[in-house]
Amino acid sequence: MAPELVQFHYEYNDRMIVRAYNLSKYPPIDGFEVTAIPTQFIFDATGAPFRPKELALGSSFELIGDAQGNHMLTRHVGVLTFGEMAKIYEDMTSGQ
Repeated sequence: MAPELVQFHYEYNDRMIVRAYNLSKYPPIDGFEVTAIPTQFIFDATGAPFRPKELALGSSFELIGDAQGNHMLTRHVGVLTFGEMAKIYEDMTSGQ
């Protein structure tokens, strides 16, 4: 996934921020449970967790809430292709 993530970063860097975190080099971050690698946590430009609208990949996302049921994180486990990441971006920005 790393080459496609790098390509996506360079092609979309003026529209969104893409960051990678290497768990083999750095400790886990509290609140961001990783059960498999790769795992992606997806947020919109305001820092709010991405909520899939009409995305075909929508069923592969896990919406994680706090104890009060507030949507805190959106997690995807597994590889995302460049095209899938582009669909996420399109879904995230549709209606804006």
